[in-house]
Amino acid sequence: MKINATEIRKAILEMVHGASSGHLGGSFSIADIISVLYSNFKLSTGVDDKLILSKGHAVPAVYAALYLCDKIKKEELKTFREINSRLQGHPDKVRFPNVVATTGSLGQGLSIAIGHAIGHKLRKVKDNVFCILGDGEMQEGQVWESIMLAPKFKLDNLCCFLDLNGAQNDGNVEDILSLNMGKDISEKILSFGWHVEIIDGHNEDAILKAIKKEIKGKSKFIIACTKKGKGVSFMETPEWHAKAPNIDQYEKAIKELNNESN
Repeated sequence: MKINATEIRKAILEMVHGASSGHLGGSFSIADIISVLYSNFKLSTGVDDKLILSKGHAVPAVYAALYLCDKIKKEELKTFREINSRLQGHPDKVRFPNVVATTGSLGQGLSIAIGHAIGHKLRKVKDNVFCILGDGEMQEGQVWESIMLAPKFKLDNLCCFLDLNGAQNDGNVEDILSLNMGKDISEKILSFGWHVEIIDGHNEDAILKAIKKEIKGKSKFIIACTKKGKGVSFMETPEWHAKAPNIDQYEKAIKELNNESN
């Protein structure tokens, strides 16, 4: 089943506008990655291939994909961020097992993904394990502990994406980290024994090609160069990291996304 990235963005927009709360920018930036993953792998059940969304605040993109996979009904989508809803602002695997991991405390997702990948290896299960990290999240020490650990177990069933959209809650990532997030990060991760690629994170063919590349005995780390708020021109700024649109902004944004669909 093909899950369309523009339709993902529309559903994200409706959720965040309806709740008057949520993270648009980083959800939009991973929409193409989510589109490829949910179109090509068995992720919607939560028991076959697995996706650990370490940047849990971007979960509207996952809810949107699950809605398009008919795992969430339209009426439930409207309950996003309500107190008793399964669709919390960060994924909650107890309320909603389709999301696999409860995340939101940044830096923990790759550790969880490594655990699943090791489990698959021990049980001789051939399913894939995917993880999506945010670039601001790379400031967390636990991420680097995980990056050091994975090569020891030769986890070639593990594929980690870095959503390199350049911005976090406090501003531009490079201003806060003071390093080139593309070149410097790729060299560091290579030095730990991963297979590393830098791709256009909005090019679905490039995303799928990078995932499917056969690399024996190594985990893949795909640095996806993206734009915060991708898909709606006026939202492609750090301002939209965690901002909900008013009615005028919503109508302008949905019109732009509808034009992209046509």
